[in-house]
Amino acid sequence: MSFEGVKFNKGEYGLNRTNATTDAVMALVVYSPDAGTAGYNAANRTIQARDLTTFGLDAAHEANNAVLLRHHVEQFYKYAPLGTLFLVVTDQPTAADFFALPEAKAILRENSDIKRLGFVYNDEPVDLDLVAEINASQTFVNDLAADHILLDGVYLEARGIGAAAADLRELVAGNVSAVIAQDPAVSALDAAYANYAAVGAVMGMRAARKVNENLGSVDIENKPEGQKGAISFALTDPLTGSWLTAALSDGTLVSTLSVPDRKQLTDYGYIYAGSFQGFAGFYFNGEPTAIELGSDYSTGENNGVWNKAARGIRTALLPKVRGWFKRNAETGELSSTAITNLENLARKPLIAMETAEEISGYNLRIPAGQNPNDQTPLQVFVTVTLGAIIHEFVVDLSLN
Repeated sequence: MSFEGVKFNKGEYGLNRTNATTDAVMALVVYSPDAGTAGYNAANRTIQARDLTTFGLDAAHEANNAVLLRHHVEQFYKYAPLGTLFLVVTDQPTAADFFALPEAKAILRENSDIKRLGFVYNDEPVDLDLVAEINASQTFVNDLAADHILLDGVYLEARGIGAAAADLRELVAGNVSAVIAQDPAVSALDAAYANYAAVGAVMGMRAARKVNENLGSVDIENKPEGQKGAISFALTDPLTGSWLTAALSDGTLVSTLSVPDRKQLTDYGYIYAGSFQGFAGFYFNGEPTAIELGSDYSTGENNGVWNKAARGIRTALLPKVRGWFKRNAETGELSSTAITNLENLARKPLIAMETAEEISGYNLRIPAGQNPNDQTPLQVFVTVTLGAIIHEFVVDLSLN
């Protein structure tokens, strides 16, 4: 025996501190005939738009190839300067083609912090079927979920779509959104951009928000530096001339649409930009997804909240998988002490979400009387209470 006397093992996580959130980590897949030095179908991590120059993707590359690539990245960081964007340049002309590649899943497996993904076509592929693209995107999300990789959403560039759009709510693709918002100042730069949709701006606006915030909220909880004193967080930037007006992806100005036309586009599951009469700036209409309105997952923010809660609970419980737990000696059932300990573990990520005001509350319980083994899992019941999102006010105003 040595003469050490007292030995110490350094404890960890007793202060209940948390790591920085990865909610604003996203990936943008862009079709381009030239990949620069980035290489096709590879994930290139960026933290600012000028990182693209490292991959030979400068403004000249964009102009020479008549593609919008750097533009979408610049838009992402314009609205979410603290976000992180993985850029994937692909030689696959459609999302369905890209998602069929083994590299697509590999990117998400190797970069599991990615929460949302956008796809930019940069062209009108022959006979492009938007419904087929949406279904292929949802299949990709479902396949990842089977591997416990939860992708909150996919944003597809729905090019050349106007007010007479098909109803996407008839689909079963609750993690996929069709973007038809267009900044006319960008579409006017080149004939090749005439039918583009602002996927980069959508992703930036999403990354700037907490998971529970609506994509179309007039203001956000944590505005970037330099905008904290503003009363809103608009797409519009008078200094650069961006989003001074808004159009659909076929070039139809939103200002020419009737109120029923605009409402139907949201009801049909499209993301577009519009403005409020008498109030400055343009904003997105929200984050509808391609699933029936009655679904709990018909909006992107609900997907984000569910996925974040699921990730947190899974991470909290995984260290206890195949662990030893005491039984009640008389009944053989899991002891009440073991149940309480497991409940407390699983509650930690939900407590953090409630503290951050991403959820309004939760209920988590592990029913007594269970006898888990290698054939019978332990059942846990969780309900998360979402916050209220006010879409409209009705004010009764009288004179007296």
